[in-house]
Amino acid sequence: MSTTTITAAVVESAGGPFEIGPAELGEVQADEVRVRMTASGICHTDLLIREGTFPTPMPVVLGHEGAGVVEEVGAAVAGVAVGDRVALSYGSCGDCRSCATGRPFYCADFF
Repeated sequence: MSTTTITAAVVESAGGPFEIGPAELGEVQADEVRVRMTASGICHTDLLIREGTFPTPMPVVLGHEGAGVVEEVGAAVAGVAVGDRVALSYGSCGDCRSCATGRPFYCADFF
């Protein structure tokens, strides 16, 4: 398996500081897209994860809101292509009551 080294905001343990440093990415899976980030932010959700409010395996790379350019696309991905400029945010299921009523920021299956 090949890996790619990136620079990321990493939190090693709950309550720990954000540390900018290297992180390894594995190969892009069939349902994934690799984006070269050109801008990223740390939001309230990231802070809650860092503090341990949302149970999340550590270490963790935070900063899920941002923008960049698609560098690689998995075999099962449709709708984006290498070179596309994209904006990223949180995940949502698209099916729960909140998502169905236009409020994906309250997604019941956020995680």
